[in-house]
Amino acid sequence: MWRDDNDDIEKLWRQFIIKSNRFPCVCPICGKISAHVYLHRFKENKGSAWMWCSECKNCSHGTMIIPTWWCDDNFIDLSKTASHPDYLESKKESIDNYVNGILDNI
Repeated sequence: MWRDDNDDIEKLWRQFIIKSNRFPCVCPICGKISAHVYLHRFKENKGSAWMWCSECKNCSHGTMIIPTWWCDDNFIDLSKTASHPDYLESKKESIDNYVNGILDNI
């Protein structure tokens, strides 16, 4: 079961924005290398962001200002996403590879 009551998971956002990690990365809650980030842009600079840990099941989802350098993917079916990352968890390897590819090329 996912937990969304620990705001420390949002420390992943800072790591993502300053491009200091590759994903999966160390979870700020449990310390395991099992944390992920996924974004999707809905408007020019706004979109949704998910941060989660596959190990301790802490997660966060919300509306964010999406970095200008972010490019949306074409393999996630947004109709299957929800506030908890069940669907994204099933795609975590593809998501991590995609995120790392963007971070490597900016």
